[in-house]
Amino acid sequence: MFNPSATACRSSRIYRWVKTLSQDARVLAPDTISASLLVRILRAAVAEGGDKRALLSAVGIDEARLRNPLSRLSAPLALRFFNVVEQHFKDPSIHLRLGEKAAMQNFSDLGFATRLEANLASVIEANVGIQILRQNIYRTTFEPTGKPPFLTWECHPDFVVPYAPMIEFSVATYARLSRQILGERPLLRALHFQHKPRFAVAKYEAAFGCAVEFSKPTTRMEIAARQLFRPSPLANPRLFDAAIQRYQQPADWMAQGRQHLAYSYFYLSTEIDKSPPTLDRMAKSFGMSERTLRRKLVEENYPFRELVDLVRQDLCKLYFMEDQRSLSEIALLLGYSELSAFTRAYKRWFGHAPSKS
Repeated sequence: MFNPSATACRSSRIYRWVKTLSQDARVLAPDTISASLLVRILRAAVAEGGDKRALLSAVGIDEARLRNPLSRLSAPLALRFFNVVEQHFKDPSIHLRLGEKAAMQNFSDLGFATRLEANLASVIEANVGIQILRQNIYRTTFEPTGKPPFLTWECHPDFVVPYAPMIEFSVATYARLSRQILGERPLLRALHFQHKPRFAVAKYEAAFGCAVEFSKPTTRMEIAARQLFRPSPLANPRLFDAAIQRYQQPADWMAQGRQHLAYSYFYLSTEIDKSPPTLDRMAKSFGMSERTLRRKLVEENYPFRELVDLVRQDLCKLYFMEDQRSLSEIALLLGYSELSAFTRAYKRWFGHAPSKS
């Protein structure tokens, strides 16, 4: 295990709000995985043909618990989930495929904006910077100045075997970044795993496109520098900065002692594209009564409905800056079932119809 307080973003530009959250022990209990990461894995498993209800039932996870982006699941529960997924698919290599599919899809994911960085190296660095929010069970580090540049996954020797499925999933997600950012497979110089192979080595090599070695001192991925530092066609520094600033606001609220407001903002940001937000459901995910949470939000100067409206408006600005989605898709991502309702809200926010933006 490692000490979360020792982990920090390597650049002050990369998500300063992560530091604020990581200093709050109530947010980042040690040796836990975030509900939002598990949701991404679950979504990928369903895309592979898995049964969502059966998977959650087998692990004993209440779906309502997954609605809170700051909810944490213990290491034993996370390991049980990975094992259940393997059993469900009857395939120990499933986590390599899930790592390929568990991509971030929109700004409701806390890490979606990392893909807007200048090059693949910066994207990886940003993702490593926010990894403590995703999980603090093992540690990932990135050395962009290495010759060649490399990533390592550090795990206590006693946990190398049980954590192997999680490590394999994580390695696969970083290998995916090249394809996602640059539209091509990663040019891996070498890939070493600390654990022994859990299935045919040929499957590992087919997934990663390079020779894979096992029982090494550490898990390590070496990537071609010419690929890492090539300008990214997705780079958008203006949008990246705007997305970072959006999450800095609730982090500032947290620093001011307005925790309920901050937690609610994060919750609504991740939930709003999935189902209509309700105060009752949000309160339950926090382990509170609806009446108590309503009172807390009023005390912290943002009643529930006003906060929902703020989250929608903030996300709307990002999607219009992104300029890659239709009005109908944006409306759905903001939780509007009808385009007309979104249009009315947009006029109220900005004084004109969205079609004139």
